Amino acid sequence: MTMIKKQKSLKLLLLLLIVLVPFSISDYADNVQPEKITSDLRFYEINTCSISLNEFLIENPNVVYQDHYKIRFNNYSSIRCFGQITGIDQIGYTFYISIGTNTLVNLFLQSIFWLLVLSFLPKKKDYKYTYRQIISSAVIALMICILIYSEFRYYQRTIFEMDLSIYDAYKYLFVYIFLITFVSSTIVESRSYTMINYFPFLYLFIGVFSGTNIYFWLLPFTVIGVKYIMSESRIWSFLNIIHLIIFIWSFQAMGENYYLKPDKIRGLSLTSYNFLTTFVWSYLIFLCIYGVYAYLKISSHDLDYVRLTKSFLLSSFFILSFGYVGSSMPYINFMNYYYFGQNKYGTDSQNLLQNNAWGESVAWRGFYPSAETIGEFFAFSILLFVIVKVNTRTEWGYNFLMLVPLAAFGLFLSNNKAATFLLTLTIFFTISKKYEVGTYKKYTLYLSALILLIYFIRFENLFFSFDFTRDKILEMANLYGYDYERSSGYLEMVSIKDEGKITYFIISVLSQISFLINRSELWGLFVARYNPTSNELLFGTGPYSLANHYSEINISSIRVNTDSQLGFLLPHSSILLLLVFIGLLGTVVLLVTLILKLRKLKQINYEAYILLFFATFNLIKSDSILYFSSVFTILFLLNIDKHEIISKE
Repeated sequence: MTMIKKQKSLKLLLLLLIVLVPFSISDYADNVQPEKITSDLRFYEINTCSISLNEFLIENPNVVYQDHYKIRFNNYSSIRCFGQITGIDQIGYTFYISIGTNTLVNLFLQSIFWLLVLSFLPKKKDYKYTYRQIISSAVIALMICILIYSEFRYYQRTIFEMDLSIYDAYKYLFVYIFLITFVSSTIVESRSYTMINYFPFLYLFIGVFSGTNIYFWLLPFTVIGVKYIMSESRIWSFLNIIHLIIFIWSFQAMGENYYLKPDKIRGLSLTSYNFLTTFVWSYLIFLCIYGVYAYLKISSHDLDYVRLTKSFLLSSFFILSFGYVGSSMPYINFMNYYYFGQNKYGTDSQNLLQNNAWGESVAWRGFYPSAETIGEFFAFSILLFVIVKVNTRTEWGYNFLMLVPLAAFGLFLSNNKAATFLLTLTIFFTISKKYEVGTYKKYTLYLSALILLIYFIRFENLFFSFDFTRDKILEMANLYGYDYERSSGYLEMVSIKDEGKITYFIISVLSQISFLINRSELWGLFVARYNPTSNELLFGTGPYSLANHYSEINISSIRVNTDSQLGFLLPHSSILLLLVFIGLLGTVVLLVTLILKLRKLKQINYEAYILLFFATFNLIKSDSILYFSSVFTILFLLNIDKHEIISKE
């Protein structure tokens, strides 16, 4: 056995130990032995923090696979209780088994797991430590500590073993976070030449620390961002604009203290809206985005489209597999959440082909927190495969060819009709361009795409009059809002309608589109909540800041059509989210930049144009920018204009 194989075997063994050992630690010398779980739960109420999860499962193996058991983390436990049962509750026929975890342990354990996974990638030989590495890691660790302090309401329970109101607690946190940041950035940068071809696995290894509101991937890329700002003097003049914008965002938040429970957008969301959180968080997001951009710039020379496509297809397979196994096995669902760093637990619905009361297919999100976003991922994987297939002479092999229909099945389960239509359209574009399809065949292809679009929209919806659909967004906003507390966004739309301004025609067209793509309710909810001042309308309230948007205006908590609880519904449009984050000016500048980029790509790199076209149009009706993996994909697509997919013999 070679040295490399020995190292990989050792790493695999360490990964297995990290998965099994933490949830097996217990005092096996005591007299407390696990009992069979029944409706009489007094034994587990008395003997908390005495029985490890794996010890419990040996006595109750049916908990591993029976769906009326739910294993859930309790991040409010002491370190002594880590991996042990802290309580069991029964609600109806369902048992909820609480397993003690601890945020400080999570930071260490999950980091080690993800760093070991990264270490399987080939290492760059000439990587050297520099003083910039240490300074950058220290800066980011300090910013994270300030962010924890400013988000005290969120972290006071999850880091309860430290008194976050005193200075000494942050000294220990700083050292702890600095070490994790330094090591993670070192490993990522030492593998920068190969990691770019494996970034689709970010959709699998999502990387949110349990008990926190932080992505693991934020740490290394913010360090890269700081390092490149220190070394690139050309960006310093641009930083003056960034400083000014962040000052405006932070100044607007002075005196405010709104709070948001992040739910499925944990990791890329600001839980508290005030001056300090907005100030620090805005710089962290900027540094992360710039760090990803800088990383892609230096590593894109090693981009291999064939290897990248295989990574997309393999990721699709694993996401679909872990999603289904997790939905049917509570233990796997539990482990998926922890070791893949999910934003929220995977679905426990095993019915892949479920229909609602109206006979419509229900989206199945499986492993990922958003069915819509993972549907886009499956569609993008297929599109990339088609583009690479028609432009290269690569022998794919039976194994990889079998992954394509699996990705198509994942897209079907996600019920993402818009992504399916865009996939069909972009494939037709690719085929027409590559094979110089004649006029008759070309129009036949586009007619087929049009028929598919009409099928998704539903033919009968096309016959509703414009008078009926043009105010759907406004009607929904009116139904969800209260007369005594209307948002400024709603009042402005009513004013535009009453005065008959030309802007009303644009709003009417958007309302028509929202009706056809089933977004009237969600966009109406957005309008009912959207309450910006003049400055907030122009500049926004800061990146990934939704606390004020969801807290400032009270709306009805009951859904209009179903009488069910409203819950945490997102607007399902990245454009609307950008309007909240960076305002009207920032959104317009970003959209114009994207349009100009698309026009340029169409002339110099048609395949890259198709990929970016697909991703851009999906922004209109999805919340994909709320997930790190999607943001990384978009930034990647903006940096591949010089890398053509060419035919190879």
